[in-house]
Amino acid sequence: MQETYTKRRAPALPPRAPAPESAPFDLVLYLWARRRLILGITLFGLVAGVAAAFIITPLYRSEVILFPAVTNSASKALLNEQSTGRDDILALGDEEDSEQLLQILHSDEIRDRVASTFDLFTVYKIKPDGKHRNSELREAYKDHIKFEYTKFSSVRVEVSDPLPQRAADIANFIAAQVDSVWKDMAHERAEKGLRIVKGKVEQLEQDIVLWQDSMRVLRELGVHDYHTQTERYNEYLGAAIVKGDQRAVREFEERFKVLAQYGGAYVTLQDRLFNETKRLSVMRMKLEQAQADFESDLPHKFVVNKALPADKKSYPIRWLVVAMSGISAFLLALVLIVVQENIKKVRMSHVR
Repeated sequence: MQETYTKRRAPALPPRAPAPESAPFDLVLYLWARRRLILGITLFGLVAGVAAAFIITPLYRSEVILFPAVTNSASKALLNEQSTGRDDILALGDEEDSEQLLQILHSDEIRDRVASTFDLFTVYKIKPDGKHRNSELREAYKDHIKFEYTKFSSVRVEVSDPLPQRAADIANFIAAQVDSVWKDMAHERAEKGLRIVKGKVEQLEQDIVLWQDSMRVLRELGVHDYHTQTERYNEYLGAAIVKGDQRAVREFEERFKVLAQYGGAYVTLQDRLFNETKRLSVMRMKLEQAQADFESDLPHKFVVNKALPADKKSYPIRWLVVAMSGISAFLLALVLIVVQENIKKVRMSHVR
């Protein structure tokens, strides 16, 4: 008997109810619910900004505008006969000259002179005997004194200081020190050049005096002008031979012996004396130029605008400080809310 088995179907499950849709996220309502925290932090930032705006020491700014000179050599500008465009003492410098002027302004020599003259250690509240006093002075100097190259190839010197008169004085002092530092820098080189040229001129003058003495001795021996004397002696000797004057012939023969003996030395000394006298003239001109460079007090810059005491502070801008403090506090409040919500989510995930 064959057994038949019937398969029973599993009862059908009722359909699942659809998952409830999550409510849409409303950022405005979310922030409105936390308005007290946001307003409290923002108001605190505004109050702190107002306090900071009145606590911060105000700074007054003064500036000097400088143009570099196109030439730095007084001898080339005033004594050189072959003058070029770069030798005009009234011409303004180009970009390269402005960069050189900036290097002088950034020099440690000018910074040290300014610090000593205006007692910047006291002004910037730096301990004179501190371990890092020089580094602190450099940082404070950079913060308060700036040098800028402008699009017009000029250089701007900006000085910020709590006292408007001192800011103007520092800016004008820096502009005045450019020529002094530049002169001190070039003085050593100019002095050595002057000493070299002066020594050469003195040595050449001594040599010329010695050669002139030798020429005088040769003239005393009868050699006055070798070429002229030779020409004339030949002319007179020929005439004496034609006349048969033996005494005159013997006399001219004796004179020819003197010319033959000393004529070569005379010609050599004469040519050398001529060349060295010409060379001495050139060297004396170079000595005059070196002397002019050594004693030169020619300015190396043109001052377009001198610094004047400011009648209005440039820092801080109070409304800007308050506005930035309020905005920063508002953003901080938003960050704190985001951090707070993330902490809640992390805690809930650990509870589950």
